[in-house]
Amino acid sequence: MSDAPILVVGGGPAGTSAAATLAEAGLPVLLVEQRDQLGGAIHRQVARGATHAVHAPARHRRNWAELAQRVDAAGSRIELCTGTVFLGVDGDGRHLLDDRESGRVVARSVRAAVIAVGAVEKIHPFEGWDLPGVMTAGGAQVLLKETGVPPTGPILVAGTGPLLLAVSAQLAKAGNPPVAVLERGRPWVRFNSLLRMAWAGPQLGEAASYVATLLSHRVPYRTGADILSVREDDVGLEIRVRRNGTVHRLRARHMLVHDGIEPNRVGIPLSDPGGAVPVVLAGDGREVLGADAAILDGRRAAREILARLGMRLPEPGEARLTAARNVQAALSDLFRSALPEPTPETLICRCEARRLSDFRSLPDDASTREIRLMGRFGMGVCQGRFCGPTIAALRGEAVPSAIPPRWPLRPVSLAALADLKTDDLES
Repeated sequence: MSDAPILVVGGGPAGTSAAATLAEAGLPVLLVEQRDQLGGAIHRQVARGATHAVHAPARHRRNWAELAQRVDAAGSRIELCTGTVFLGVDGDGRHLLDDRESGRVVARSVRAAVIAVGAVEKIHPFEGWDLPGVMTAGGAQVLLKETGVPPTGPILVAGTGPLLLAVSAQLAKAGNPPVAVLERGRPWVRFNSLLRMAWAGPQLGEAASYVATLLSHRVPYRTGADILSVREDDVGLEIRVRRNGTVHRLRARHMLVHDGIEPNRVGIPLSDPGGAVPVVLAGDGREVLGADAAILDGRRAAREILARLGMRLPEPGEARLTAARNVQAALSDLFRSALPEPTPETLICRCEARRLSDFRSLPDDASTREIRLMGRFGMGVCQGRFCGPTIAALRGEAVPSAIPPRWPLRPVSLAALADLKTDDLES
């Protein structure tokens, strides 16, 4: 298998950095990306045919230009497969890839794998989060980056974390500033964390530019605001918000919600240290450290693969990864807040239309099997990726146990599986 490629899953900053580093070490690399272009969420490229571009910080543009140049310089050492989804590993240790363009699943034998699938956006369920017009702030940001065109009509941005500032500023620059930004936390009162952010460097300057944009467009930024519920009528959305003990009703056509991000590790097949095919995580899929650190972490993952293969190592970047880790810890404390209690009618499992009242009706000592089979939680297409963490929180668990991951990692058509193609690298 010495001639087999190193598989890199994910074409964001971490995966692209890992692929370039491995190729620069002389190894063949198979770089798989589910979109039609590299970039990931932070470096999402304009959709083909779109005529507008969204403003991005200069350092992000510079970082991505350098990565793209390294990939181009690698030439044939990097085999790029876009429009391809990683499904998992079969019983023979081959990595399964769903080529969406050809409609066929390909089983590839690889020498090692770097999984850099990024983070997942969190939403704390509230009554009405599933209504048309309500979407995640991260999802809206990706659409904005791809098209350059913001949603039409009044937009309310709510939840918690620095992404609220970034998305709101980008909407403002694109021509439709939000009617308000509602932050659940109270970052201004956490003085120690604010002082720690003084060492954030470029991130601090980026945040300041977002604040300046919101101020210039007179977008209100309110802290200590809890979203209680959203209802739809003929005009748009009515949003109930509690702030300083008082309930307010706001109007908007669109509502963007965000409650932070966490590593996307559901069902990722990690190998043991002595496994025949080493598998390592990289970027926000391993640890949320931000876009700049993701490039460094991709290099760290490539270094780990090279070490396992007994090859020369690139220079480590642990000091800068530690600095990024400290910044993320300060941000987590800065926006830390208590979550409001969802109402009984709050949808918990969107796939199966199961509400909090359905979960509460189960016996207190319900087993994991009963939660799935009697409650129908985690039985849908998302395989518990959304309702799993919510149910874990309701059960007082740190890690979801009621909804274990199942193969495949992503939905795949039976026709594509029936047309399975295997490589000849083992022969």
